[in-house]
Amino acid sequence: MKITKNTKWQIKIQNAIFYLLLIIAVVLLAQVSLKTDISADWTQNNRHSLSLATTDFLEQLETDIVIQVFVSPNYKFKDALESLLKRYQTKSSRLKISYIDPEFSPSLVRQYNIQQQAEMVVTLGQQQARVYDLSEQSLSNALISVSRHKEPWLVFIEGHGERSPLDPGNSHLSIWADSLKQKGFKIISQNLIENSHIADNTAAVVIASPEQAWLEGEIELIQQYVSDGGNLLWLADPDTHSHLSALAEQLNIEFIAGTVLDPNAELLGINDPRFSLINDYSNHPVGAAVSMVTLFPQAVALEPSELNNQWLMTSLLNTQNNAWSKVGDIDETSELEFNFELGTDTAGPLSLSYLLTRSLDNDEDSEQRIAIVGDSDFVSNTYIGNAANLELGMALLNWLAEDDSLIAIPVKTTEDKQLILSNTQSLVIGLGFLLGLPFILFLVAFIIWRKRRQR
Repeated sequence: MKITKNTKWQIKIQNAIFYLLLIIAVVLLAQVSLKTDISADWTQNNRHSLSLATTDFLEQLETDIVIQVFVSPNYKFKDALESLLKRYQTKSSRLKISYIDPEFSPSLVRQYNIQQQAEMVVTLGQQQARVYDLSEQSLSNALISVSRHKEPWLVFIEGHGERSPLDPGNSHLSIWADSLKQKGFKIISQNLIENSHIADNTAAVVIASPEQAWLEGEIELIQQYVSDGGNLLWLADPDTHSHLSALAEQLNIEFIAGTVLDPNAELLGINDPRFSLINDYSNHPVGAAVSMVTLFPQAVALEPSELNNQWLMTSLLNTQNNAWSKVGDIDETSELEFNFELGTDTAGPLSLSYLLTRSLDNDEDSEQRIAIVGDSDFVSNTYIGNAANLELGMALLNWLAEDDSLIAIPVKTTEDKQLILSNTQSLVIGLGFLLGLPFILFLVAFIIWRKRRQR
């Protein structure tokens, strides 16, 4: 083909048109990319996507919710924070998010008593909640908490040596109570002798391990509350449950004699079998809201009464097969090595908690809920920070207050992120790397040196 001057001009024009169309295509694609957000989450448990429960809640929002994020521009986790909040904003335009630099807004920091980087204040009208960690569960629970149409009231019974929600002492429940308040609960303590009327707007009554016997009239009051359909959380202990035996009989629950011993606690480095390690929560929403193991110091096991004919019972906290209930005096001065005694002790697996439900006669759509836990230490100020104890304590009260939306938000964790080793395994690995591996390398080097010398 002969290239003429006219042909050269045609080629130049064709190239110009090609590059012009290419530029136009790039610009159009850029515009589309700015207006379209396409992402894919290939992680095993979809930890970079919002759960269905969160998505449904966000799509149903009818009122604007303000989220104030206190974070410095150079905070190392700011990108992760913005990524999390962006996932929420793509699902609802009702979230009004603002980022506040604590250094330039000291008055707001003092007003909201901000304690850490990336702390969030979630506000809807007069309702307010705090978020302290970058997780879907914490943020979604805060959003749901401020969106509540009613304030759930919790009544903690006092006057018999019960653990107090107001006392900051190690054996009491102030940390748990503060967490409940942050989720929108209202908490009061009530002495049944001074005030025998339990308010009609009570979401649940909490009995936290009374150390003294109740008067007969007080027991009748709480029994009447249960008969009328009231929700109840009863935290018992091996040496205190007998004070409310009449209540246990009404609930068709029996306490197994003794204290639960669990040799599996050694997996967490606890050389005391009186600590029960629980990771079996049955197929129940309360258990689904707990992300990891929970720890129960000196618990008592429960079982249903054979006379039960009115309650639907679910065993929530189940021990391993090698746990058992030990009869006898078990205290701080005892030797921490126990043996199972046939005929007196009760072999596992055992249940440390039962959830009871029944439909009320006057309202078929309403459900009465009772939770009985054979340990009160797990939510005490001393132990509530261990493992997932706080998560369990919160999930129990949300369930009793019939806030199922709050306990439906799952905790997303990386699969197999925990490596739990026994003392023997840790010793073998430690000695292997410190002594075994260097010795093998030295031996190989010595053999190679000998062979080369013999040549």
